[in-house]
Amino acid sequence: MKIRDIKIPKQITSLLILAVVLNILRVLFFSNTAFLYILWNIFLAFIPFIISSILVLRTNKNNISKIFFVAGLILWFLFLPNAPYVITDFIHLGRIHAVPIMFDIFVLFTSAWVSLLMGLYSLVNIEKIFLLRFTKKVTNIVMVLIILFASFGMYLGRYLRFNSWDFFVSHNYLITSIMKIVKEPNSNENMYAYTSLFFIFIYISFISFKSTKTK
Repeated sequence: MKIRDIKIPKQITSLLILAVVLNILRVLFFSNTAFLYILWNIFLAFIPFIISSILVLRTNKNNISKIFFVAGLILWFLFLPNAPYVITDFIHLGRIHAVPIMFDIFVLFTSAWVSLLMGLYSLVNIEKIFLLRFTKKVTNIVMVLIILFASFGMYLGRYLRFNSWDFFVSHNYLITSIMKIVKEPNSNENMYAYTSLFFIFIYISFISFKSTKTK
């Protein structure tokens, strides 16, 4: 299997181009580079889409080892929160007065939309794989848990500033921080509120996305 075998949906391609162009125009017209980090966030959102696409292609061709599958699934799971995470970048809207807020709305919305879309396609790919191995009921439970943990990952990224690769480079500090949150629930009310909000939004988006694809 080659990378060119991966088919990127047209809506992702067009939105991706628009997001990149808007970010570049923002720099050229307003001489402001504050939002260039969003391009990096979009790239991170692209990773789970690519990983899931490779996994589903190799699974369909029965050309995948257990080690490769498990390793790919773990990497996908760790990077999945990056896709919907871009939605939280709206927190920066209106902070930079050198750029018209309407322009930044389009920059952020387009970037968040394409990132979320890649995440939804990614979830659909993984669901297809699980449906080949488990019943629909078990798969539904697994997908709910995956989305729940991804929502918690969004919280860790936005409010505790953790990244996906911290699991490898500073896992002790990551685990310690998570355990502290679990042991001191009363001091982290926002964790439950925002994780729940992220979960509801992503889950409803996922269900809605699947229903539109089947029509």
